[in-house]
Amino acid sequence: MNKMFTFAAIMLFAFQAQAENIEEVVVYAQEVKTTKASPLTSTTLFEAIMPDKTWMAGGYGASTMFRERGAQSVHTVVYKNGVPANNPGSGWYDFGHDITSGETVKVISGANGVMYGSGSIAGTVLIQDTIDTSVTARLGSNHQQYISVAPTSWFQYSDFSVEQQTRNDNTETDKYENKSAKIIADAGDFKFIVNAVDYAYDYDNCYTPEFTQSNDCLQDGQKVTVSVRNEYFTLGRTEEKAEYFTEGVSTYQNESSRDYFRIGDTTNLSTLLEVTYGVDGSKEQYNEHSDDNYGVFLSVDAQFILDYNFGIRYGNDDQNALRFGIAKDQFYLNVGTSFRKPNLYELYGDSYVDANDELMPEEGTGYEIGFGALSLFRYDFEESIEYTPGFNTIMPIANAIDESDDIIEMVEPASSTDVWTNARYYNAGSYSTQGVRFSNNFGPVSVMIKYNDSDKARVAQYITVLTYKKMWKEIAYKVRYVGSFDRTPGLYDTLPTGQEYLDDLKKLNFYAVKKLPNNTTISFTALNLTNEQAEVLPYYNNKGREFNLTIQYNW
Repeated sequence: MNKMFTFAAIMLFAFQAQAENIEEVVVYAQEVKTTKASPLTSTTLFEAIMPDKTWMAGGYGASTMFRERGAQSVHTVVYKNGVPANNPGSGWYDFGHDITSGETVKVISGANGVMYGSGSIAGTVLIQDTIDTSVTARLGSNHQQYISVAPTSWFQYSDFSVEQQTRNDNTETDKYENKSAKIIADAGDFKFIVNAVDYAYDYDNCYTPEFTQSNDCLQDGQKVTVSVRNEYFTLGRTEEKAEYFTEGVSTYQNESSRDYFRIGDTTNLSTLLEVTYGVDGSKEQYNEHSDDNYGVFLSVDAQFILDYNFGIRYGNDDQNALRFGIAKDQFYLNVGTSFRKPNLYELYGDSYVDANDELMPEEGTGYEIGFGALSLFRYDFEESIEYTPGFNTIMPIANAIDESDDIIEMVEPASSTDVWTNARYYNAGSYSTQGVRFSNNFGPVSVMIKYNDSDKARVAQYITVLTYKKMWKEIAYKVRYVGSFDRTPGLYDTLPTGQEYLDDLKKLNFYAVKKLPNNTTISFTALNLTNEQAEVLPYYNNKGREFNLTIQYNW
């Protein structure tokens, strides 16, 4: 832990607080929206960020990546308390281990995204820890338990656990546990923030050192971010560690860290012209491998008949990007480039992933045009980086060979053995993703409709989210229906004869929140009311009907 404190040195959705669940952020040319999450209406941060998300394959704690508009998860950049939070090794941000505890989220879109990296074309999410003096407790189905205590405005502790079935090819019950703590302290003109998460996730179907399969699997990990920041300056460190156990024996572990700094300012040259500029840099460490990244950025907001935004970023290793946006009343337009070099995990792998130091970077261009509630988008990537899972191959072995008289003859029948081939990342060429979005409110009813045409597997072509909200007798009610249809199968998906797409994912949720006069709030949620059954990914079903009762007291 000492290392965390001796450092050398943001997605396109957000939250509504308290009784309200999460609403989509309608993306304009350079819009910034800030909302707040509440444990009264969501369990995980990922549930809160994506209103159209149905289930996490593998249940609570499982690896959960954000893939918006058909783009890969590594094209969404997440900052936590001013510090890049995407895993320093993999480039992912894993929402599976984030329990909602009152975070404020700011969504950045359009040309402003160049301030947060050249590869942030699919969006930037800024997560900011906040603490409200309170105590929160929840009981739910599947032995779900949650308690959070914030005795002061500078410290909060949360504890969450649940029992669940992670796969559909057995009936074994696995447990997920999550313990997290926040510290927010003022240090003169600076704010000092620490966020630490310790989790343990039981799961099924892992490999022993002899590459035999087992259901006695455990991932034990920690995620920590530390930052010191003010209006102009941020210095911070991100650390992640995951250790994997099979049948109680440690099989391998990954460790990564990032030291980060950022210096910048915003200047109003006039009432119609605002300029943001700065420099940032980081040193990333993944096991024994390291990488340096740094860049300068400039973002200009101007108002001359139309609203303009222009962003440029120049970084080492060609990590450059240009973004441009215009808006007028309800009309908006975005154009931008993206550059993402291979991350350390893709280049060097681990015990089960082979290295590939010849990977080429991903480069792409994105477009979006919209009017009011309707928008059209397209992303074109010249190169992509894909993942090939590991697999077993049965190889014949000759038990004996007679080479007399230059004749090779099998003396005994050949036996066979299983040969394990590691997973690997590789360049898969170009791909594109395009689609149409509609999102609007009609009185108490909100409608969100999405169409995705993507070359990527498991991306739903049609998504519908319908929400009805009603306040009756001082109780806030909400009913939400989510449906994901026509999910394209991947290379390794096996479908029944005659079935073209993966199972549709449908979910109907009910929420009721009552605020009492003594600063106590009671929340009841019923998830998957119709008890839909579907396979989210091969061998991973959705979760059945869930009920939660949450009580929160503020002072």
